[in-house]
Amino acid sequence: MTTWKEDIVKALKNLGGSAHLSEIYNEVERIRPDKLNSTWDRTVQRELETNSSDSDAFSGKEDLFYMAEGKGKGVWGLRNFDDGKLFFGELENIKVGQIFKDRDELSKARVHGPTMSGIWGRESEGACSIVLSGGYEDDIDDLDYILYTGQGGQDKPGGKQVADQEYVRGNKALVLSSKYELPVRVTRGHQIPNGPDKGYRYDGLYYVNKFERIKGQSGFYICRFHLSSEKKIEKLETELKPTLKSDYKRTERASATVNRLKRNVKLSEEIKKMYDYKCQVCDIYLKTPYGGIAIGAHIKGLGKPHNGPDVIENMICLCPNHHEQFDDYGYYIESETFEIKGLENYNGKKITINDKHKIDKDFLVYHFQQYKKNNITSTWANTLLTQWMCFNGQNYNF
Repeated sequence: MTTWKEDIVKALKNLGGSAHLSEIYNEVERIRPDKLNSTWDRTVQRELETNSSDSDAFSGKEDLFYMAEGKGKGVWGLRNFDDGKLFFGELENIKVGQIFKDRDELSKARVHGPTMSGIWGRESEGACSIVLSGGYEDDIDDLDYILYTGQGGQDKPGGKQVADQEYVRGNKALVLSSKYELPVRVTRGHQIPNGPDKGYRYDGLYYVNKFERIKGQSGFYICRFHLSSEKKIEKLETELKPTLKSDYKRTERASATVNRLKRNVKLSEEIKKMYDYKCQVCDIYLKTPYGGIAIGAHIKGLGKPHNGPDVIENMICLCPNHHEQFDDYGYYIESETFEIKGLENYNGKKITINDKHKIDKDFLVYHFQQYKKNNITSTWANTLLTQWMCFNGQNYNF
């Protein structure tokens, strides 16, 4: 028979390497074969504490566990946990609509690594996969568009929301996937209306368009992620038709999902590949274990209030830092010369332009106008604030 320590290690592996104490309890209870006594949960907590150098009760022997979010948070992780390389994008020999018998089979195929956690990813790399299995009351699933609730805050898996969620662990990984426009594999379980009758079905690649922290139905804050399929609803329904439940019906769009911003992810990939994932401003290639990181940035922003078009003439390839600064109007690109203006260390440098990339100068003019507006507003506000401080006898340097 396995020891308590071995079962806790197995539970944490199933949960993706780290989990709240309540989740660990539930997973240990699920996998432990013998009948549990009335104090078994205290035994689990004692094993965690005596085998962790983060704890005051550390035995000084095996340092297996760590407090993933610091003392008092109740989140434990498996030290030196490695569930293998994260695989982003499509997998060889795995087709949309393919059915897997259970989570173990899904894990062995590397479609989704952890056998319990709904998010597969790392805070430093992003999330490559999620599973929808009806575990959260705030989830909304329209097949091609998902409002996905992050992890954490439940009294037990699939139970009540009893605490706020934070942007940590898998939630932070999904934020990174949004920021870097990384593809996320989506698998649906038999537990939900849009899932298969049995097992788990792989439904293709989705992208995180937006994330927000809002109050959920139970009154606690949840991390909500908006994901859209790379395919239109009609094509997705056709590919999944053999495995959709007999009572499947296309959802009437609620206001929360109608007013969404859907990007052409193929255009984003095209611009990044055109520059070999190098930033057009700094010419730097950011290497990660799964390839280069770059962002297909829009010069004139999509959606309100800018209403820029999703076309390659309105896009440039940027690294994450220069993307953030460009979107915040920290610098601009001169429309005639393509020189960078207002950016330290790169002022006067021309951006790199591929011969195949035809940038529409009108979009650069629009961005410059927004740059002027934002910088004038900022200067005006600082001037007023400085005058107010002087008037009140204060002397501050800005």
